[in-house]
Amino acid sequence: MSCTVDHLRVDHRVTVLRAFTDAAGIPVQAGEHGILRELAFDQIRLELRMQIEREPGEREAGMVALAFPLQARTGPRNGHMREYFEMGDYVPVPGSEPMRREPPAKTMIVPPTTTGAEQDTGPAWWREARNTEGPDRLEDVEQAMRRATDHIGVAGSIAEMYAQRMRAFQHAGNEPRAAAAFRLAVDWMGTYAGWATSGGEGAALSDERDRFHAALVHEFGYDPTETITPPERVD
Repeated sequence: MSCTVDHLRVDHRVTVLRAFTDAAGIPVQAGEHGILRELAFDQIRLELRMQIEREPGEREAGMVALAFPLQARTGPRNGHMREYFEMGDYVPVPGSEPMRREPPAKTMIVPPTTTGAEQDTGPAWWREARNTEGPDRLEDVEQAMRRATDHIGVAGSIAEMYAQRMRAFQHAGNEPRAAAAFRLAVDWMGTYAGWATSGGEGAALSDERDRFHAALVHEFGYDPTETITPPERVD
């Protein structure tokens, strides 16, 4: 069964940004590219597995299977795939979509107007999150939160701070800044999952990350982290 790991999605073109060697000793060079055809989690071996269809012109055409231990500290791994892979166009398996139509327009949900009283309550980071002034990324607040909480959970709290900032910009009708806050929330939740210290914890936090992401998409109306939307399938 296919899954998602960081920004990677099945049936999208990927380009390798940094050279690496997988768990089976298969070397992959920077600049290589192909189409990601399978992405899965092996619960028995605790490995992330992917199959990339190398396109004609590569040093070795055809399918290559790669594996990455969930507990890996270096190389491609959960929370660090953006460092090694750039995702590009959607490339479906030939013949898999005989009928298609254009995807619906992406529209941000603008919630009903609420009072501003809640901005004056809660901890400092909560008030900063709901303040629509200042830059998109609140680096000073991030640093203050990390100094105050020396625990893996601080990454989740920072993710929630940006989720609250997303909601504030949604209320204000500012879609570009709401989308920026959405991306920061998702990135920090990916960091939270990436800080797992064991395979079991990694699997649990990855599931929490995915549920957090899905909930934000539901609130926002679409997924701002997806630059390319696969066309809808029509049965």
